[in-house]
Amino acid sequence: MKLTLQVDGALHPVTLTEEGVTIGRGDQATIKMQTNAVSRVHARIFLKDGQPHVMDMKSLNGTSLNGVTLTGPAPLRPGDTVLLGEAVVMWVPDGAKAAPVAGLNLTLAPRAVASRISLEDRAFDASGSILVPHASLEAMLAQASGQHPAGEAVTLFQRLASMAGTLLRAAGLTELLESVMGLVTAQIPCQRGFILLADPAGELVPELVWEEQPGQHINPISRTIARTAMQDRVAILTTDARMDPRFSAGESIKIHGITSALCAPLIVEDQALGVIYLETSLNKGGFKREDEHLLSAMANFAAVGIQREREARFRQRLERYHSPQVVDQILKSSQNKEAPALQARRCEISVLFADISGFTRMSEGMEPLVLAGILNRTFEAMIDQIFSRGGTLDKYIGDAIMAFFGAPNADPGHARHAIEAAVAMQEALADLNAARPEGYPELKMRIGINSGEAFAGDIGCEKRMDYTVMGSTVNLASRLESGVARPGQIVVGPRTAELAGTEGLRQLGAFSLKGIEQEVRPFEVLWDHDAPTAVHELK
Repeated sequence: MKLTLQVDGALHPVTLTEEGVTIGRGDQATIKMQTNAVSRVHARIFLKDGQPHVMDMKSLNGTSLNGVTLTGPAPLRPGDTVLLGEAVVMWVPDGAKAAPVAGLNLTLAPRAVASRISLEDRAFDASGSILVPHASLEAMLAQASGQHPAGEAVTLFQRLASMAGTLLRAAGLTELLESVMGLVTAQIPCQRGFILLADPAGELVPELVWEEQPGQHINPISRTIARTAMQDRVAILTTDARMDPRFSAGESIKIHGITSALCAPLIVEDQALGVIYLETSLNKGGFKREDEHLLSAMANFAAVGIQREREARFRQRLERYHSPQVVDQILKSSQNKEAPALQARRCEISVLFADISGFTRMSEGMEPLVLAGILNRTFEAMIDQIFSRGGTLDKYIGDAIMAFFGAPNADPGHARHAIEAAVAMQEALADLNAARPEGYPELKMRIGINSGEAFAGDIGCEKRMDYTVMGSTVNLASRLESGVARPGQIVVGPRTAELAGTEGLRQLGAFSLKGIEQEVRPFEVLWDHDAPTAVHELK
């Protein structure tokens, strides 16, 4: 079936099949739209029982047909209007011309561009601008109800409700920022828009840049405006920057004609995350007080969404290493504005190394998938025992595991918990061996534990950081596992035995270990798999 679709004002003749065509801003879409409000694959139009249908493809901003939000496939008829977020798609009857649909907001936000933008400091004098103290969303809505006509207040509420739904559906910080900018620029006409977020040092960094005409304006934006808005928690509206005494040193404003700026802080609870910064010229009409009010309200929603994404990202990172209970404790104690780094510090911990003995030789004749399955099954059982005793996973090292107890949360019983975890790991491995499929090898594990002072914290670079521990305590734990422990054996250092007590331990002879200056007299943990309560018994 042949028909013509009007997409973003352009006509697209298509031959419709049961597979249909997709519309979105991604390369995989059949018909592409360059607007932030549209998802990568936003909607699909296809034949069903010989009739064109339209359906939403789990898009961020949703799809509606003639004003009704789609929850499933719906029949499409000539003249119907489909909204992808706020972008318009129509089935144009044969012989008709493309035309805007009356009553619809066709202000579409072009896709964000990866422009480099610099910030410059300028003289500041508040007398040339309107500065409005930041207010909570509740206060803004109450003010809108009291000061605006009922129709305007309802419109504001509808806009904000739509924005809230959009941001709740955002998948990741990048998509969230793109959605925020798309919603802002669709409602507030401007030439340039920026979202600047504070880095851990408190400096504002442009995270997203939007331009009505990419590359037309390259002049710096005012760090002074942005910093003042965030630090003083005020929305700033400059009606004519050329007449504003704060910008007497800003010759770029005169050259490029950017004469009006609007900036609102991103505030959630007591945290200032950054700002939304818009610019336009007087020949575009400049910004109005209504724009300031709307941007401030939208910035409140955006700040909540940004904070939610940061916390989710931080939780995901923590869950790679810690039990859910430890993650909850860390998040409760963490109040930093940025998804906080785990600050480096010295602390007393117990470090555990566990290695599957002979696994390299054992795996030489195995299929890769079989090998991966054995490792995954084994590691899952081991990590359960570590997490259930408050331990932290440091890393996997081939067929070995490194973990520690006593950080990031202090644990007076870290030595005892490390030993208990080691015994439970050996027991779990014995159970796995007993239930292994025919032909699978029997696995044995060596475990070394050492306690003492170490350096614990986030180590790495800006792009990749890992929470880890370092120091001589760690080195000795590794040597006890590789140089002393035998398959099926648990060996602990003298400090671990001192902290946990020697009951259930047997002291071994003196060992000279590589990289360790003095001889070490470690202890063996006497564990008995047949004892259901995992009691350590002297033999």
